[in-house]
Amino acid sequence: MFNEDPTASTQLPMRIFLVEDNPEHSFIAVKVLQQLLGEASEVIVAENAHEALALIGQFTEHDHPDLILVDLRLPDNGGFEVLSAARAHEACAQVPAFVLTSSLYDKDVAQSYHLGAAAVLCKPLSRANLREELIRVGKLAPRACVRTTFAQ
Repeated sequence: MFNEDPTASTQLPMRIFLVEDNPEHSFIAVKVLQQLLGEASEVIVAENAHEALALIGQFTEHDHPDLILVDLRLPDNGGFEVLSAARAHEACAQVPAFVLTSSLYDKDVAQSYHLGAAAVLCKPLSRANLREELIRVGKLAPRACVRTTFAQ
């Protein structure tokens, strides 16, 4: 018989910085994040690049997000600008950043990785894809199946 390892699902609450201008996509992303990371996780939402840049400037070494999600297609190439600013800001430079996009042009994907994205994910955000990337960057423990044996 296989059971989920109870210690694998024990996660500390995370702090996520989400930059998304579409309220519908933002709602979906928040729900998916809460399902994967728990209701105790905090999601800070910026609705445009200007708001995101202001918030990035306020993050400190001891008060920064654990994960950054950026909509690539913010107006005026704002997604690239936000990603660049996060990488340039010392407090956020090492925080994994995932780019969210509804189009996967090779040039945009390459530019995202060049600017330091840890992953490029398609919208709408999929729980399975996000979970896989969170595990890959070490922000979510993999669920391990353990064999339960019974004494005879």
